[in-house]
Amino acid sequence: MRKIILSAVLVVLTTACASYHKEPGRVQSSVTEQAPLSAKAQVAALEATCLKSADAIKQRQADKSLYLRLGGRNGIKELSTRLYAAHAANKQIGHLFEHVAREPFIEHVTDFFVAHSGGEGTYQGRSMAQVHEHLGISYSDFLSAGGDVQTVMKGLGYGDEEIQEAVCFLVSFVPQVVKS
Repeated sequence: MRKIILSAVLVVLTTACASYHKEPGRVQSSVTEQAPLSAKAQVAALEATCLKSADAIKQRQADKSLYLRLGGRNGIKELSTRLYAAHAANKQIGHLFEHVAREPFIEHVTDFFVAHSGGEGTYQGRSMAQVHEHLGISYSDFLSAGGDVQTVMKGLGYGDEEIQEAVCFLVSFVPQVVKS
């Protein structure tokens, strides 16, 4: 049953984030073409899916922290490093990184994710709301960034459960990050 639920969650996550890169506002199915969904509706579907998966995520975190499953601080730093490159190269959101220094970004994202994934310490940097308040992040931008997260994590060989947990963690910040 757990595998079936996880598979369904990953289909929604992958479709909502990855399909944006193919055709904005359209979610495609391998069986039939579905009606267009706005970016806001796609994010709402992600939020609902993550809410339904919360117990399974909590259990996995109790069994072995996401921090450990991502390879500790070194694994998360590699994820942050590749994420910076992916975001900077992203045609939709890359302009937001024109004045973002690479090393401070990597360190802050690493510290933030370590602290919130079961690692040691507490995050001392600015809040997600403060970091993103002047950027005018849209639902579409959020999906595009989420696609980067999935692509980078897959490229690093992380499993579906780890990707789901990272995406759901980030989805929890939508109210603080998305402004339009």
